[in-house]
Amino acid sequence: KQWYQRRVRGTITCVKDSHGHIGFQFKKGKINAIVKDSSAARNGMLTDHFITEIDGQNVVGMSDDKILKVIKSKERTVTVTVMPEFVYDHMVKHLGKSLKKHMDHSEPTEL
Repeated sequence: KQWYQRRVRGTITCVKDSHGHIGFQFKKGKINAIVKDSSAARNGMLTDHFITEIDGQNVVGMSDDKILKVIKSKERTVTVTVMPEFVYDHMVKHLGKSLKKHMDHSEPTEL
């Protein structure tokens, strides 16, 4: 693992393929597989990182089904913000469970 080469948070822009996939799999919000030669692979997506935002929308604490629904609702280009596992674990450890449940998951609005 080359966590030392990444920032605390990274933003990766992925383009959906003809099937609407962006090139990675995740479980419990953590990226566990990258599809070879996919947009995610070409743009530097790494496993063992947690998805924290999709196009600026906070997805921390969301179920995988809800995260997938957010991804599917987006147009062809999707910006995914990720955080290395060790940083995410530290952050979540210091969030109370009730705070995590009540986080704002609404889509960002333009000012």
